[in-house]
Amino acid sequence: MVIMNKPLVSVIIPKTPKENISQSINAIQNSSYKFVEIIVVDEGLERSKQRNIGIERAKGDFILYLDSDQYVSPLLIEECIELMKCGYNAIYIPEKITTLGCFARIRNFERSFYNGTPVDCVRFFRRAGCPMFNVELRGPEDADHDRRINGMRTISKNCLYHYDGIGLRRYIEKKAYYAKSMKRYKNLHPNDKVLNLWYRCFWIFIENGKWKRIIRHPILSLGILFILIIRGFIWLRK
Repeated sequence: MVIMNKPLVSVIIPKTPKENISQSINAIQNSSYKFVEIIVVDEGLERSKQRNIGIERAKGDFILYLDSDQYVSPLLIEECIELMKCGYNAIYIPEKITTLGCFARIRNFERSFYNGTPVDCVRFFRRAGCPMFNVELRGPEDADHDRRINGMRTISKNCLYHYDGIGLRRYIEKKAYYAKSMKRYKNLHPNDKVLNLWYRCFWIFIENGKWKRIIRHPILSLGILFILIIRGFIWLRK
């Protein structure tokens, strides 16, 4: 749907009854781009199923999917539209974790190394011909969905904010939950670089000159090593 030469963007937000998404809604409404429909899906289902419901309900030319604890920066949607006009089919969006505390700072630093890599996933894409999320996966459904989107990709300059409010314990529980589907994901994508231990735990942090950031921030880099060790134990157990 195009209104006054402005394509409509469908923003899909799956949630549970206990989650407050007012920050997400307010950020979209205050965005510089106003031709947006907000689709909140609260059906008591797994996240991937609710995302699919959102895609089925969407009327926009483009889709942006968010989690309930994420919110857009003011110029993000407008930038994504301009990038799409340049012929791109999907867009990676840098994510900044805004949770307070040392652990969150480490996670935010780690996340900065993943932008536009196989660990990242596109969040803004054309609705026409877009795939559905695999409801058999719990956690890696984002990566699986990303692998099935065709066409040129790029990375936006404007970011997505993420306030999940979790500490170390909740982080471990979350990663353990996601690890349950990794065997199924490996069967679907056996040669995926995200499953390559060398790439996932080492090369991704030094490629394309990123090693300079490691040197500039030794304390945060040690924190990343701590996180990788934790995830390693989780994956070995699963």
